[in-house]
Amino acid sequence: MTDLISSAVGGRIVGFNDEFFAPASNLISLGDPIAKSEYTDRGKWMDGWETRRRREPGHDWCVVALGVPGRIEDVTIDTSFFTGNYPESFSIEGCGDEDDTHLGTADWEELLPKTSLSGDSRASFLVSNPHRFGYVRLNIFPDGGVARLRVEGTPIPARPQVCPDPDLVDLLSMLVGGEAVNASDVHYSPPSNLLRPTEPAGMWDGWETRRRRGPGNDWVELKLGMPGMIETVVIDTRHFKGNAPGWVSILVSEDGAGWETVLDRVAVAPHDVAGLGLPIPVHAGYLRVDIHPDGGLARVKALGRPDREAATEKRVAYLNSLTASAARRFFGTACVSGSWAESMLGQRPFGGAGEVLAGAERAFDLLDEADWLEAFSGHPRIGEKGDETANQEQSGLEAVSTPTKSAIADANRGYEERFGFTYIVYASGKTAEEMLAIANSRLGGTREQEIAVASLEQRAITTNRLRRMLCEGDQK
Repeated sequence: MTDLISSAVGGRIVGFNDEFFAPASNLISLGDPIAKSEYTDRGKWMDGWETRRRREPGHDWCVVALGVPGRIEDVTIDTSFFTGNYPESFSIEGCGDEDDTHLGTADWEELLPKTSLSGDSRASFLVSNPHRFGYVRLNIFPDGGVARLRVEGTPIPARPQVCPDPDLVDLLSMLVGGEAVNASDVHYSPPSNLLRPTEPAGMWDGWETRRRRGPGNDWVELKLGMPGMIETVVIDTRHFKGNAPGWVSILVSEDGAGWETVLDRVAVAPHDVAGLGLPIPVHAGYLRVDIHPDGGLARVKALGRPDREAATEKRVAYLNSLTASAARRFFGTACVSGSWAESMLGQRPFGGAGEVLAGAERAFDLLDEADWLEAFSGHPRIGEKGDETANQEQSGLEAVSTPTKSAIADANRGYEERFGFTYIVYASGKTAEEMLAIANSRLGGTREQEIAVASLEQRAITTNRLRRMLCEGDQK
């Protein structure tokens, strides 16, 4: 399982109700807790999060953002060195949001119920909730101290880590499920550190081998989170100043068994970040880095474009794993009809992108006139600014002339006066003149006829949006 929450992978404290004796940030420190025979002006120094003694009803809590959002499978509560000041019990809740600003009204799901704790101990608990979470809330009853919180599970990436349009993505990142599968030496630190999505903090935050005294060289084998075409391999030796390798070789494999060398013995500098462009993009499922003769690396990235099937599979898994509230927001991006979104929600899990699109059609077949009008209301008028998705769809209006703009505005007004709702059209790939002509051609029908026509446009728009959201690209 992958560490989802420590500060080393980008975990961060979002909020807490109290940290009088010791800061909440200690909860997600990477190392094991330690003890010191020291006192501060607030009491005994403790390596953990510790609240004051509660004198009123209630309990204490702390919210942590996962550095690697995903499905939580195991939680460890460590109360090391808390002997007379540990909580009687704890519980864990999860939230599927990805934005701190929504946490005040977010829906929290119970991951672990209220459970008794022991002092100066470490206890792990399996979690069976199937959803993707971006935040956890640790509740302690009634107060006290916890040394460390560990949350492990399976990464479930968001769209920016999966769909490389227009930028390349890191196919090796632990955010997309990259794994270190084998290495010649792990004396100082594990190669899994190479795949962390954070900036390296020191030599300890990388992979370093012992000093080689015989022939040969050290190496590490890494499995891509998504197979695809690699264009550039980034070799990061930051913090390795007197112990960086002298050279690296890059090898690729489809299955992790047979290897092909694509770059051989390229010199690397200490404390540096080098983007090694491949002569031509190479398809791979695995990547191997040979370091000559030994030393340490901070990070390795494989920048490229994933296979469309692999990216789409990740996106469907993401959709299926969303909490109910997060899934409603996902579907609302494609169509604002609440009835349509609820129907889609009830059809999960989907077996693939084709099932999502077929499910969308089934959901549309159930809508009545009020639902269709709600769906139409989610679109800006043609020629007016909307959200990023709508603006992208109406990109054909970016360089339109003033007379055409005026004519489109007139067509919008005439349409709304006649039918009572906003003119919508499948705008992707259409020019301003084409959209204007379509508007004028539709003014002659009845309101009932126009709702039927507009519903077809809504279906097409939603299908295209879903395809983009699932990394399948636009359907022109």
